[in-house]
Amino acid sequence: MRRSAPAPLEEPTPPPPIIPGVARALSPLLRRIAHQGLEGEPGLNTYLVGIDEIVIVDPGPGDAEHLDVICGCGGDRIRWIVMTQTSDDYAAGAVELKKKTGAILIAPEGFVGADEILDDGYKIDATEFVIRALSTGNDDDFVYVLEQERSILAGDLFIDGIPDGMPAKVKKFRPKTIAPGHGQFIEDAKVVFGL
Repeated sequence: MRRSAPAPLEEPTPPPPIIPGVARALSPLLRRIAHQGLEGEPGLNTYLVGIDEIVIVDPGPGDAEHLDVICGCGGDRIRWIVMTQTSDDYAAGAVELKKKTGAILIAPEGFVGADEILDDGYKIDATEFVIRALSTGNDDDFVYVLEQERSILAGDLFIDGIPDGMPAKVKKFRPKTIAPGHGQFIEDAKVVFGL
């Protein structure tokens, strides 16, 4: 009996390129719009969470073109605006987006224009999902857990390593995926958290 040669291993399919200004579905409840970065490279990732009611995570700088794309994708379904940090590249567009949409702006204490104060454990209970804020312990930095999909919207959480105490806090939700502030969607959170 002759044995056939083993099939060659297939290379994993690379993720599709990030195209600034174009909304891309990452999961049933999560879409990403990358802001135009320097020299044409993708910049900050803005996330739209939900379908019927939408939370905007990290509206980005006050760039009119980027805000128009966000409004074009979410329209009058945008109900809430939150950010992973209050630096200008993540949050400068928040107040203008609030004016355009009438959404509730939820931000750390002292953020000008906020309607509600964001703190550790803050929860948005929408019709089709629950998203919860977790403080990283670094100034006004937060990550968000999209509970139905066990996805972490991480901002810059992993740029300088994982903050002390954060792994246990996040692991409690058994994350499957990670949506970072910059770069590609991480399909397997085990790679980052060692789960």
